[in-house]
Order: sequence, then structure tokens, then C-alpha cells
Amino acid sequence: MAGAFDDLLPDKAEKQQGGAFSDLVPASVSTGKSINRGLSDIPRQIGLTARYAMEGPAQAAQIFTEPVAGLMRAGGIKTKSLGEMATGLANMIGLPSPEGANERVIGDAARLVAGAGGLGAAAGAGSALSGMTGKVMAGLAANPMQQISSAAGAGLAGGASREAGGNGLLQAAASLVGGVGGGLAPGLAAGVLNAGKRLVTPASTPQQLDMQISAVLGKAGTDYSKLPVQVQSSLRTELRDSLQAGRELDPEAVRRLADFRMVSGATPTRGMVSQDPVQITREMNLAKMGANSADNQLQGMARIQNQNNRALIGNINESGAQRGDLFQAGEGSISAIVGRDAERGAKVSGMYNAARDMPGGNVPLDRTPFVNGIYDSLARENKMAFLPESVSNMIDTISKGSVRANGQDFAVPFDAKALDNLMTTISTAQRGTQDGNVKAALTIARKAIDAAQVSPIKAQFGGNQVVTEGGANFLKNADAEAPAFMGALNEARAAAASRFNWRESSRPVEAALDGAQPDNFVKRFVIGGSLADARAVAENAPSAGVKDAIVSHLKDKALNGNSDEIGKFSQAAFNKELFNIGDKKLGVFFSPEELQQLKALGRVSSYMTNQPVGSAVNNSNSGALVLGRGLDMLAGASKFGPLGRSLISDPLNEWKLSIGARQAQNITPGLLAQQPRQPLLDSFLLPGMAVGGGLLAP
Repeated sequence: MAGAFDDLLPDKAEKQQGGAFSDLVPASVSTGKSINRGLSDIPRQIGLTARYAMEGPAQAAQIFTEPVAGLMRAGGIKTKSLGEMATGLANMIGLPSPEGANERVIGDAARLVAGAGGLGAAAGAGSALSGMTGKVMAGLAANPMQQISSAAGAGLAGGASREAGGNGLLQAAASLVGGVGGGLAPGLAAGVLNAGKRLVTPASTPQQLDMQISAVLGKAGTDYSKLPVQVQSSLRTELRDSLQAGRELDPEAVRRLADFRMVSGATPTRGMVSQDPVQITREMNLAKMGANSADNQLQGMARIQNQNNRALIGNINESGAQRGDLFQAGEGSISAIVGRDAERGAKVSGMYNAARDMPGGNVPLDRTPFVNGIYDSLARENKMAFLPESVSNMIDTISKGSVRANGQDFAVPFDAKALDNLMTTISTAQRGTQDGNVKAALTIARKAIDAAQVSPIKAQFGGNQVVTEGGANFLKNADAEAPAFMGALNEARAAAASRFNWRESSRPVEAALDGAQPDNFVKRFVIGGSLADARAVAENAPSAGVKDAIVSHLKDKALNGNSDEIGKFSQAAFNKELFNIGDKKLGVFFSPEELQQLKALGRVSSYMTNQPVGSAVNNSNSGALVLGRGLDMLAGASKFGPLGRSLISDPLNEWKLSIGARQAQNITPGLLAQQPRQPLLDSFLLPGMAVGGGLLAP
């Protein structure tokens, strides 16, 4: 029966009138009905979710409760499972039940997710327990996202198989496959997300990359701003993609890469930058196996090792080893010190001569306090007996004021010239002896001379002499000349004291003036000497030759004296000698940049040969020989026709390419931080327990 208001309905009115929107009215009504159904269905979905939240954890907990409940039932005690109790409670409070295949499948997944989540929460709380129990609980609670994803996959796949008519075995198989796929889903999603991020993220500017690289290297204790410009540019290029994709870099691996870029011609491999024992084992063994094979596809790693050895030698040569020579450096240092002493000696003699040539320069000096000061100092140190005869006789002659020769006495003046001669005699005696006591006696005498107060002798008169005007003027002029002469004399004495203090200021200067041999001078006072010795050499000798000699010495240690053509760079010997010399002494001769280069060379050489704990490199070469020859035999399988080529030769070639030098030179994976990976089997523990709990119910 038609309604009273049927004629007023919009769809009917439009159709009757043939309106322009007549075809759209039914679609609008249908959409509205769908929206109404969706809105009215929200309370039902909330109720279903509440049901699954109750039933899922209860069913999962049955893995613990059902063994006890089963024993009770076997004893005649009727008891319901936890799952049945949860379902009954849900029915009692009026929660809706799933209807249709879709809701039942979703219900299976939701129950497993809720059950696995509940078990995970309980395990997380139990991880605080001490001992083995806490460790087990912590393992169960690890990686919850992967556990829940695995549970959802297992529930969806198993439920879908059931709704499609699969038997119990098929349902179990489907659940297993779904659980594996669900466990892998988070990792795959992260990979897709990172790939998308790389596509949509704008390219970083050099300044932004510098900030990011600086932060990474800062964690490894390396100052990015102190690296050479070319090294910074190389790191930007190599790390740009990883940084823009948001990948976490290993600071230590990036630091190793920076070291490699400071060594010209050095080729890093994935194992060298990562120092991963497994990767190093593969690369080292591959190099040995390839070297024993006739197949050049496998010889890449061995050739890289050889080229790296050549690069190390080439870099140390460029740092000065080719120019350096220990004998020449020692000879140059000694010559410079002796020349400097001769220059200062000539200056002192010139000052004494200038003082002597001044008006009043021939005025006799008071010798008594002068000589007494020398003898007093020697006596107090008990060194009088060690004073050389030539010096002792000269002091005695000055003290007496005369010398007897050929039966006659001759006057010996004590003036500026006599003082200069005495100092020259002491200097000659010091250079001509290696006796410590004699040296000490001469030093005491010289210091006493330096400290002595020297004054001119002036004629003493009575008080009643009558002096003519001319005589008075003469005496006035003489009194005016004496201070000028004494000032010049004291300046000469001060210069002489400065010269002798310099000669005794350091062991290298003393040794050079005492006739040290040039062949071991640098070794003795720089390589094996103290920091003070090294500074003295640098201050008094050409440092460029000494610097090159040090690098030559380091190279000699690294190659064990062998030539460049046959030498094998020993990182252990090089780094040991670098350490023995020390940064402070090296810093006397090398700039910070040059020292950084030497230390990078030492580190890179260790990265190339290091075999960390856990590696299993076949250093005996026996296994590599067998494998190499065996690969050669397998490679010849193509001689036996298409079958041998398709079954052996072609797969072998693919395998060789996959493990060859090309793969080892792909260093990017070695720069990434190793993320802790939860074993895939662990991802199924909670879902498996949840499934098992549900299956245990009657």
C-alpha cells in the first residue's frame, strides 16, 4: 500500500518530473544508508574489541592453567577453562559475538594479539626479577612490536584457512607461515619507510652534512674540523646517502674511514672499517684462497692487500723518509752547534779586544781577589786536584805576576787580554776532555771567574804631594777612562759567561762540542733522548733534516731494513716506535697536521692487518691452497658441455662475484651501527604460547 507522502519523496518527484538530478538521488540515499550503518556499527565493534581483550589473554594464560585444570578434571572435578570463563563473562555482560567469516578471522587475530600482548606485559614485569628467571622474562618481553605483528599474522592466516575449509594441519601450517610473515613485517616496513624518506628528503647542504659528520666523529673523539679539507670532502660524498636516509652510523667505523682518506692510495674494505671479525675472516681467507687460484676474479683481495702495502710505503716516503738520513742529520746538527759556538767565541774575543784597545785598556787589574776566588771555589768542592796543569799553571802565573824562564823573572800583566786568554784556555781544556771530574773542576773555575769582581789598580799617594796642572789633568782623564773600560770589559765577561752557560745548557750541545759522532747523534738525543734533549737539538740545529731522519728511522723499523720493492710494512713495529718516541718529542719537529698524518698512517696499517678476537683467519695457508686449486678444477667443468656449465661453472662464477673484492669494497654496510637483532625464532615465542594456550582447552 503506498504511503500518504510517497508523492512528496525527492526521488519520486524528480523522476516524475524528469529533473536534472534524478539519477543522483538513489546514489545519495545509498551512501547515506552506508554512513548510517557504519555509525550504528561503531558500538558493536567496540563491544567485539572488549570481548577479544577478555578472551585473548584468558586463552593465552591457559598454557599455565590447563595442565592443572586437566589434572582436576581427570580426578572428577569439573572445571571450566579460563577461555570459557572469559567467554561466559562476555556473554553475561552482553558483549556482541563475531558474525560472518570476516569478523571471525579478525577475532582470531585480535585474540592472539591480545594474548601475546598480555604475556609480554607479564614478562616485562617479571624481567625485574633476579637470576635466570629475570633474564628469561626479559628475553620474552624483547621486541614487542615484532611479537605482536607475528601474532596478528598467525591469527589472520590460521583463521582464513579455517574459513576456507582447511583442516587442522592446514590451519597450523597457515598460522606458521602467517606468523613468520608477520614477524618480518616491521623490518620490511622500516626499509620501505627509509627508502621513501630518501626519495622525499631534500638534499642536505655541505654545511648540514658537516654538522652531522662532526657529531658522529665527536662520539669517537675525533675533531672533524681538524681534518684536511680533502678528507672532509671525501666523507661528505661517502656519507651523504646514509645520513639523509637517517641511518645510524658507527662513529668508530667513520673515524677509521677518515684515517683511510688521509693515506693517499689506500683502499679500505668493509672488514677494515668495521673491524667485524666475521667480515675480516672472509676477506683474509678470500685473499689467500684467491692468491692460490688461477682465477683473476678471486685475486682482487690479494691485489688490494699488495697495493695497500705499497700505499703505506709511498706515504711514508712522501712524509720525508726518502730524504731522511740519520748520518747527514747528525752531521748537520753537530756542524750547526759547533758553528754557533765559534760565532759566539769570536764575538766574545772581539769584545775583549775592543775593551783592551780602549783608553785605559792596559790598566792592570787587581789579581789577588780574582785568583783567591778561583782557589776558594775549587777547594770548597774538593776539585783542586782535577784542574788541568795548563790551566793551573796559568792561574799561578797570574797570581805571582811573574814567570821565571831562562834563569830570569819576567813580569806578567793581568789585564783584559790576560783575562781573555785565561777564558780561552779553560774553554779549550773543556772541549778536550771526557773526564767528568776534570770537566767539573773547569766549570767551577769558570763560574768563579764569572762571579769575581774585577777592578783596576790605581796608584796610591800620600796627602801632601804637589801636582802640576798638567799632571792633574792627566789624572782626571785617567779617572774618566777607567769606568768606560770597565764597562766594556764587564760586557765582554757577560758575553763569555752567556756563551759558556749555553755550552753547558744541554747534553746535545755539550756532546756536539766534545766531538760526538754524527752517525748516532739523532738517535741518541732525539729518538732515544729526553724531551729536553729534543728541544735543544731543534733550537740549535736545522730541524728539517732531523724531521726527515725521524721518518726515515720509522720506515726502517716498519720495513725491518728491507728495500721498498720487497719490504712488508709492519704496523706493529711502526706503531711501537711511534709510541716510543712519543707525541711530545715528535711535536717538537712536526706540525700538528704532519703528526696527525703519521699517526693516521699507523692506525690504517693496523686496520689492514688486524685480526680481532673472534676471527678465524687461516694463517697457515694450507686450507687456502686446497680451496684455490679446487676452485680451479671446478671452473673447468664447462669443458664437459652445457650441463657442466649450467650446473657448476655458471653458479660458481656468480658465487665468486658475490664474495669477491667488489663486495668487500662496498664499505657502506661496514659504516652502519650494528643494531641489536632479536633472533627471528624469539619473535614467535609469545604468539606460540598464545596459540598453545588456546589449543590446550578441552
